[in-house]
Amino acid sequence: MRSFTITLAHRAVEDIRRGGFRQLRNYVDLCSTLARKPGMRIFFDYAQKALERTDSCYYSLIQRLLDSVDEERLCTFGVNFGFSGLIYGAGQQKQRAEQEGGPVFWLMAGRCGDAALQTRVPEEMQEKRFVWVLDATGGDPAAAVPLAKANPNCAFGVLAEPASLTPETITALASCDNLAVMPLLQSPELTGELCGALHLMRRRKMLYILTVLLDDEGASVALSTDWLECIAQETLFCLYAHRPELTASAAKKLYRGVVDSRLETGNPVLLLDWDMDISAIGQSIWKDTCIGSALPEGAGFPLQIH
Repeated sequence: MRSFTITLAHRAVEDIRRGGFRQLRNYVDLCSTLARKPGMRIFFDYAQKALERTDSCYYSLIQRLLDSVDEERLCTFGVNFGFSGLIYGAGQQKQRAEQEGGPVFWLMAGRCGDAALQTRVPEEMQEKRFVWVLDATGGDPAAAVPLAKANPNCAFGVLAEPASLTPETITALASCDNLAVMPLLQSPELTGELCGALHLMRRRKMLYILTVLLDDEGASVALSTDWLECIAQETLFCLYAHRPELTASAAKKLYRGVVDSRLETGNPVLLLDWDMDISAIGQSIWKDTCIGSALPEGAGFPLQIH
């Protein structure tokens, strides 16, 4: 089934490249018609709404995505994340939870370079868990490469400090089609070091997601036109994560702005909210869904785990 889905993904890329927004809309309409599960119907109904206007930002964003990310990488990561992780994996876990109780873990967190993951990842695959975020902020992001290559059906996001994304490290990471790099900023401020790393990843047609930690002050900048236009020159995706000190009112305002931006026609970058979007995805799967932890005992994680 996964091989069949990969084939369909490549065909979709070719069709959208050839037919533009019309083919994209056709695929979304078809998926909306075929969707049976409530979570899928909600997603594709939302996608149809986002594509109602011919000047929707998604047409240009997707065209840029197809132009800037290697097709094999895009299809492999997309199928591992979307099909293996969210459709098949989460669906199998939900069926088990309905029969036996217990939580659903569609997303797992681990420490990059942790030797225990060599056995833990295959064990979690047996439980139908395929999506991982690995913390490499205290070490070498390239340590994720052997793990990603040993588990080609999984999708890995690697959180990394910009300083650690050297040309040698980027070359190593580029060899894995099932891996997305997540450069981590401590505040909404681009640096020359970060932009240099992003430039190298773009040259290699890699998939990366700019990840930014926000407090109240940072949240006030995160939705500004100047900031969005600035990061749009460097990335297609920006993931915001809440610092513990971010107040509830600021978090609510931030998420409302993130959601609104995803329906604006002129927004140049796709915004995501780690805390709120991960929770929303989880609730659409099962009432008791959370992030699974494979972290060493006592280890922290740069992003909040609910």
